[in-house]
Amino acid sequence: MFKNLNPLILVPVKYGAIGSLLIIFGLLVLYFLGRHPLLLKPILDTRLLLYPLIIFITFNIFKDHYSGGVMHFWQGLTMGLIAFLVMAFVTALFIYIFSEIGNTHFLSEFIRIKTEQLIANKEEYVEAFGVGEKAYNYAIEGLPLINGGDLAFLYIRQSMPIGLFLTIILSVLLRNKISTNQ
Repeated sequence: MFKNLNPLILVPVKYGAIGSLLIIFGLLVLYFLGRHPLLLKPILDTRLLLYPLIIFITFNIFKDHYSGGVMHFWQGLTMGLIAFLVMAFVTALFIYIFSEIGNTHFLSEFIRIKTEQLIANKEEYVEAFGVGEKAYNYAIEGLPLINGGDLAFLYIRQSMPIGLFLTIILSVLLRNKISTNQ
């Protein structure tokens, strides 16, 4: 059934699913080691390692097995977008389900730690980020109202710029240049 699908779709979906499983494993390891994965510094985010790796593997599998070593920019862009979107949405679905399971305390820990961070760094948020006292108080009051869907949406929203940037860069670097000397 799946063999009849276009390799521009099949390859990134397959490797995007594998990538999402790796990201989920990384999130679980971090969480059970006592580090909430959604509150880490961006440099420690598992997406920064796994997105380019999976996109790179996707491009190479496509080039080696389906296109005779040739990949155009548009093909790379298409496959990269599909791969990172699969990774983002599958992982966001996991985050939603995991945070809605009450005895994991994933959501309550997020709210507790984020509240502590906001209180401890009030001056930084108000002055350095220029959010103002009213916006700061609104954020503090709104934290207890967060649900699993909000965390999943946050994950997707943070994944978009990362995945899009990496997809464009890798598509440009790994495309085949068309020779004009014929």
